[in-house]
Amino acid sequence: MDGNKHNTIIRVGGWAMLLFSILYVGTTLIIDQLAQSQVMLYSLKQHRLFEVVAGTPTIQALLIIYALLPLLLIPGAVGTYYAFKEHYAANMRIAMYFTTIGVTALCMSLLMLPSLNWYLVTYILALPVTQQPSMIIILQALHCYLGVFIGDILGLGSLLVWFFITSLVMLYSRTISMVFGVILLILALCAAIVLTLWIMDYAPTIYSNVQVPGIVALWVFICGMGLISIHKKRAK
Repeated sequence: MDGNKHNTIIRVGGWAMLLFSILYVGTTLIIDQLAQSQVMLYSLKQHRLFEVVAGTPTIQALLIIYALLPLLLIPGAVGTYYAFKEHYAANMRIAMYFTTIGVTALCMSLLMLPSLNWYLVTYILALPVTQQPSMIIILQALHCYLGVFIGDILGLGSLLVWFFITSLVMLYSRTISMVFGVILLILALCAAIVLTLWIMDYAPTIYSNVQVPGIVALWVFICGMGLISIHKKRAK
């Protein structure tokens, strides 16, 4: 009975990871497409921030969905735990803890977009010119704290710990093909290197061309496929 329950959890975890990857990439493309069709109000790139377009309720709703999508990684982490807990229970338990921390931090960071940023940037142009610099400083502080420190360093950093532990376990486990472990470990290394270079401001052009969230979505997708293959193997 317990084995059947564990197989169900593994299957649900795998499908949750596939769903996250598809929705994450799809929502990103839709938001970018909608934003490009809107009138650009102004650019704050000279302040290391972003371009501001005339937002719509649809874009705001999509940003909220986008910010909550990482919650799907929690059942994925639970699925990976039950897939490999027979021989690597301690490793996968630690990986689960890091996933929970990473998902919480990432959701907090992404929810800044349709809330704090949404209302602050809306009124920048309405302020007197003398007051606009103080508003930009507030935006820079929020972007640095919630975006970089909470989202990138704590959020993505914690998820990368999960990635490395799971990749190494897959590499040495007999439960799944070693190919999954090799591919996932390479992707985790690439994401860690690109994120480190961007945070240290060594190669910002690399980060703009090779996006860490894209590598994360690919890692999650392949890992989800691995969990589903394990479930099918056990079901036979």
